[in-house]
Amino acid sequence: MAMSVNAFFDKLEAEVLKHPAVSGHSYLQKFSKRATKAAAKVFGEQYYCFSRHFSRYLAGAVAICPDEKGRAPLIKNLFEEYGGRSEEQKGMDAELTHPAIFRKFLRSTGIDTSQGALDKINMLPETKLFVEKYLNIHYMDYVEALGALGPGTEFMVPTMYTTIREGLRHAGLSEDDVLFFTAHIELDVEHAANIRRSLEFCSQTEEQQAKIRKGAFDFLDTRSVLWNGLEKASEQYFK
Repeated sequence: MAMSVNAFFDKLEAEVLKHPAVSGHSYLQKFSKRATKAAAKVFGEQYYCFSRHFSRYLAGAVAICPDEKGRAPLIKNLFEEYGGRSEEQKGMDAELTHPAIFRKFLRSTGIDTSQGALDKINMLPETKLFVEKYLNIHYMDYVEALGALGPGTEFMVPTMYTTIREGLRHAGLSEDDVLFFTAHIELDVEHAANIRRSLEFCSQTEEQQAKIRKGAFDFLDTRSVLWNGLEKASEQYFK
């Protein structure tokens, strides 16, 4: 028997936040307490390979979502990824797009942010697996895909990025340098609520709830693989 929609998401969110990929993974624990500028650079290079495509992941979910009301919150999130700030001003602010402030973070770790240099970053095998998982989201069952992008991604970003930001501060980065993470810690509380609303139409039955859960934990497990790769690549740089 299906749970009520609110009870289902409350329970799922609590379970998601307990997943090791969110804050309990040994890499995240080491990074938050022992990160150096070199460790931050390794993280930045690999996470750039994931982050650079985030608008494509959102667009993929929009493309396969059959419900008009379900698409609307995803489109709003996509708008905000490119600096949309409807509550403050109309249009886009090029200096506040998430890609722009992420590149600012990258520069603070010593990474060359010219596009040619960024294109030459060598992805770890674990990073490549993680990125390809997200890029293939539009081939998934749309309910599982929304579970992956919502509960499996947006629900836990504030908690996960708080841990990462702690490590970046430990490595000597300034508040301005970590603005990307601070912005997401604040924005993704709203994004998670938007995604939750977008999932209401497809979370009514027991089968649908099972698909949402499957998508969420499948992607969380893959994120743990990403952290495994980063832990191996960063071990020498922790102090």
